[in-house]
Amino acid sequence: MSDEAPRRGPVLPPIAYPVLGLVFGGILVYSFSRVLLAVKKDWAPVIGVLMALNVLVGAALVAYGSRVRRRPASFPLLVGAAAGVIGIGVLALNLNQQPVAKAQGGGPNVVSVALAAQNIAFDKKELTFPAGAKVTLSFDNKDSGVPHNFALFSDQGATQVIFRGEVITGPKTTTYSFSVPPSPGTLYFHCDVHPTQMTGTVTVTAGSGGGGGAAGGAGGGGGGGPATITAKDTAFQPTDLTVTGGGQLTIHFDNQDAVTHNIAFFNGSDATAPVLFRGDPVSGPATKDYTFAAPPPGTYFFHCDFHPQQMTGKLIVK
Repeated sequence: MSDEAPRRGPVLPPIAYPVLGLVFGGILVYSFSRVLLAVKKDWAPVIGVLMALNVLVGAALVAYGSRVRRRPASFPLLVGAAAGVIGIGVLALNLNQQPVAKAQGGGPNVVSVALAAQNIAFDKKELTFPAGAKVTLSFDNKDSGVPHNFALFSDQGATQVIFRGEVITGPKTTTYSFSVPPSPGTLYFHCDVHPTQMTGTVTVTAGSGGGGGAAGGAGGGGGGGPATITAKDTAFQPTDLTVTGGGQLTIHFDNQDAVTHNIAFFNGSDATAPVLFRGDPVSGPATKDYTFAAPPPGTYFFHCDFHPQQMTGKLIVK
């Protein structure tokens, strides 16, 4: 007579095990993706490689058979590791969601703008932000082997610092975040490495209008609503836009191309004239409202900063 205990049948139906495996694997993958999004981008590849090695080792242990599975310490270790990944993933998800919820909560305007450095010069000399705005500035240093940065000051002598960005050596891009002072006025920016060659000014406007393209203000299209300019096939439609002056002017910009466009308006007949307003880049297909103070009656030139030869037009203010 054998002393061997009778084998117990499966606790769950056979189909339940692969389903549970897929659900558990999906939770692990999603949680780990939150971890990669939460860490610095330079750390993500290293963490990914270590995770892949752990998966291979775990698979090898499972494939080794009952000699591993019957060891008392193996199962708790596997369960603990999985629980740790899921827990860290949930924590990372909460950390990532907090800034988004705060930004959507009715606080100050959030403005995005792009600025490039090339040939020891900024591609934009003038920027416009609403007072009190939260600014996200995408800085592209295109000069190979040359360090640049963006620093913002409240005085022309650059003694009162509002924001000083990290110096990066090109070609490289980075993102700077800072807050605009709550009062309208003029600010000054430069590159700390080339403070005399690379300079510019920031106009801080009252209310919700400004170079960040924030929505708001009265329409200027003559029909009570905002005037519309469409970007399609690397061309503006229309190229001649007539609006009614006075107060705030709102241009509804509809970028239907799968590339980046914007609209920059100039106080003259071409792009050598002073900038009236420079809208934020819009990666299409997408729309954005540009709002700024309407200039006096007259004709003003506009173009796309990314396609200044192909995309041009005239703004006629009555």
